[in-house]
Amino acid sequence: MSAFPAWERFSLPSLLVMSLRPSVKFHALYDGDVFCGLAYYVEGDETVYLTYLAINKQLRGQGYGSKVLSLLEDRFPDKQIIIDIEPVVSSAKNYKQRVSRLKFYEKNGFHRTKQMLKDQDGEFETLTTGKKFNKPGFIKDLKKMSFGFYQFKIEK
Repeated sequence: MSAFPAWERFSLPSLLVMSLRPSVKFHALYDGDVFCGLAYYVEGDETVYLTYLAINKQLRGQGYGSKVLSLLEDRFPDKQIIIDIEPVVSSAKNYKQRVSRLKFYEKNGFHRTKQMLKDQDGEFETLTTGKKFNKPGFIKDLKKMSFGFYQFKIEK
């Protein structure tokens, strides 16, 4: 709950319903018996949209997030992984956190796309591991994940 502000989270019932689709995965992450966090993603034909990656607050900074991203890249070597983050703007109250998050993803092979995901909650910058952002694949994943109910735009 601390990894994402309430306004950025789908409700738990929504996540569970969406995860009934075979292409949507909702994983609890463990290191032995220790709960490390969760990952929620949708697998498309050419893309994987990592909707949520949340690491247990007490375990952050210990390499778990990087390990999960590495596992996803190994599992989907022929697909680009797409994420969205709060835009890095200096006027944001959590500016330092946003910069830190961007650096984390860039360190793990993601790059900025200059495309924004815009929805009723605001706008989010998209990052990808692909050389060229697969916008049609990302749109298809979003629609597939939400049964077509999620209202959004992808634009510069």
